[in-house]
Amino acid sequence: MLDLLAPQHSPLAFDYPGHGRSSGTESLKSVSAYSDFAYAFWKKLGVRPAVLIGHSMGGAVALDLALRHPDMVEGLVLTCTAAKFSIPPERLQTWRQVMLGRMPQPFTKEACSPKTPMAIVQEGWAEQIKTDPRVRYFDLVACTEIDLRDKLGDVRVPTLVLAGQDDVITPLAQSEELRDRIPGAKLTVIPEAGHWLPLEKPQEACDAIRAFFS
Repeated sequence: MLDLLAPQHSPLAFDYPGHGRSSGTESLKSVSAYSDFAYAFWKKLGVRPAVLIGHSMGGAVALDLALRHPDMVEGLVLTCTAAKFSIPPERLQTWRQVMLGRMPQPFTKEACSPKTPMAIVQEGWAEQIKTDPRVRYFDLVACTEIDLRDKLGDVRVPTLVLAGQDDVITPLAQSEELRDRIPGAKLTVIPEAGHWLPLEKPQEACDAIRAFFS
């Protein structure tokens, strides 16, 4: 998506501590801690206010930034996210067992649409296993603890909600709630995409984002 947006915009992406290519095996333990980290990083860079594009937990971080650090936020693109996540206890238990070394990381297609090619599923899997299971587990815990539903009406920036039609991790109803509770928010649903929408349908996602920018 960065390559698709770069010709007309100046996208910037970074890995949080313990995520992706950043070192460490410690998560920040809460969505507000992640948003405070992002805010401090933005202040250090000294760049102008930005449109924040947040996926899954990153969407909750973006929402929290818009509510607590509005000087940073010019707009929001909330992708496959929720104001209150519904994470089954069994998923938490699975990742706790993985974290403790009692079972291997499970390979599933749950995050993708049934119509997503296996090559894309494997690409997404290869990306996510760059993050230590300890971080993955405590990120899930952080997602279970955040609840921004009662504050959505206080969001005061233009907002686009992007949803995968086949997303079973953050179902369409949660995206519709964001649209309905955030003043003036728009919802775009991408067919044949699941929770990994930016990876499954990058062109369609970028088309929707560019239309929102215009």
